[in-house]
Amino acid sequence: MTRSTIVVPETGPPDVLRALELPLVDLTGSEVRVLTSLVGVNFWDVMQRRGDVPLPADRVPGVEGVGVVTAVGPDADPSLMGSRVAWSKVPSSYSSVVQGPQASFITVPDDVTDEAAAGALMQGVTAQYLATDTTSLGAGQWAVVTAAAGGVGGLLTQYLVARGVEVIAVVGSAAKRDAARLTGADRVLVDSASLVDDVRAIAAEGVDAVFDAAGGHVARLFGMLRPRGICVLYGAAGSPIAPIEPGALAAGSFYLTRTAGRDYAATAGEWTARALDVMSRVADGSLVVRVGDTLPLASAAEAHRRLEDRMTTGKVLLSTR
Repeated sequence: MTRSTIVVPETGPPDVLRALELPLVDLTGSEVRVLTSLVGVNFWDVMQRRGDVPLPADRVPGVEGVGVVTAVGPDADPSLMGSRVAWSKVPSSYSSVVQGPQASFITVPDDVTDEAAAGALMQGVTAQYLATDTTSLGAGQWAVVTAAAGGVGGLLTQYLVARGVEVIAVVGSAAKRDAARLTGADRVLVDSASLVDDVRAIAAEGVDAVFDAAGGHVARLFGMLRPRGICVLYGAAGSPIAPIEPGALAAGSFYLTRTAGRDYAATAGEWTARALDVMSRVADGSLVVRVGDTLPLASAAEAHRRLEDRMTTGKVLLSTR
């Protein structure tokens, strides 16, 4: 038996991606096998394709999706058979069939759609730890969220708003204003050369935190902060992050952190707790996953192009149906 996959034969631009049938591998231990319905597309996958982060041995990118359990290993829970599950840490997810340790999957509530489940966890878990662990923001405090119309940005804004934070959402173009407004942000700004002044016109003393996904403009981000504010970097969708002199922090006794998901979901238990929090909020409607484009698995290259060119609003999915 085989599985339909997308592989990266050599690192490079989106056009290097190729469709390929690969054999299924026998299940061992607590592994489960899942028939994939939808795959979540993330910037991590782009970094795998570029060669910035490692690929698994089969050179199939991706880590996220939703599907139905069709087989379980000898040490896995047999009651999982037929369960609808979601994941965001399973390698080789650009595939019609995935498999991994049972602890890498959570069951999906009946009232959560495949689309929401496939798009919730990778970006939702990131948003969850950014909002709850990197800062202690609460009611009456201000935050700037860049790329607020994107997957993480939109979910992060919703998490912060739920905590009572006043959020200034920043988007890359006027066309993305409406998407950012749907997150509950108090104000929406279009990124421009005057962004620091625009933020200061709203929060004259500066904001308590800036959450930035683009990178490359950290000095500008400091200009938005109040004294003792924090700049949280969590992505690299834009330019590489330039070296930062520690002395630059003295301009306002600023704090700076660059997060990595591995440190906030270091164990299966920690990831599961965060993933369940995300999924429960999706189920009760307090966290809305906004899906942008859904393309066939064979169109993975086009999905990568749209993501890299910042042409997307919301989550990008690949369908294996």
